Amino acid sequence: MVFDFLAGIAQLFYSLFEELRFRIYYGPIFHRFLNHKYPYYSKLPRRLKMKFLRMVRDHYEYFDYIERDNLKLKRAMKAIIASAASQLVLFLPNTSLTFFERIIVYPDFYNSKITHKVHKGEVNPGLRTIVFSWHGIADGLHRSDDGLNLLLHEFAHALWLEHKLMGHEYQVISPKWVAAFENYAIQEMPRLKNDSEHFFRRYAFENMDEFFAVAVENFFERSEKFKAHQPELYRILVQIFKQDPTQFYASQSKQKSLFR
Repeated sequence: MVFDFLAGIAQLFYSLFEELRFRIYYGPIFHRFLNHKYPYYSKLPRRLKMKFLRMVRDHYEYFDYIERDNLKLKRAMKAIIASAASQLVLFLPNTSLTFFERIIVYPDFYNSKITHKVHKGEVNPGLRTIVFSWHGIADGLHRSDDGLNLLLHEFAHALWLEHKLMGHEYQVISPKWVAAFENYAIQEMPRLKNDSEHFFRRYAFENMDEFFAVAVENFFERSEKFKAHQPELYRILVQIFKQDPTQFYASQSKQKSLFR
């Protein structure tokens, strides 16, 4: 009984320490950087920014970041990667994206040891690893409205695979809405594949996994156009991610400072 009491006190002090470290260190640093460099975060209303920053902190600390080919991952680079993961799971169960443990980052496109082809990113569930090229990440961040975002694309693959592999043990994304997405894709992919004016790039029609990943890129980067062209598919993704990017607009009035 005494041991349980002491353990409870220790846990309380640890929680207080972690909160203090977030308030003094991680929160202010990430906020200053992301508010200028990450459009999704800057659009969030104040009440969601704190939640987002905590998730960025969690992903920043959780993943084992591995550098390749003499790349030096700076704190801001890791924060950008952690932000993309947080963007996808902001309203999902906190178990989401915990299946994957390592993130490998190359400076440029690389020869995959799995496919023996040149890649800019891939997901390896066997090794619980997500791989990126920083060149590919930077290209995806250069424009936030073109539906091309390597970070969102590969994290979407990771989320989809985690659902398929671990859905029997814990909920990642709603099985009901995953089924709705698959049914929609099966019916619509052949038609969209022949639509030369469709705003999804051709790569989306390779298979179901790619269709999901490209849909996620467009859901977050070109949400207004996506919603106008494919309202039913957009509605399904709103239900999957429990968020509607078209509704995330911070108040035009000056927001109070998050940290003092």
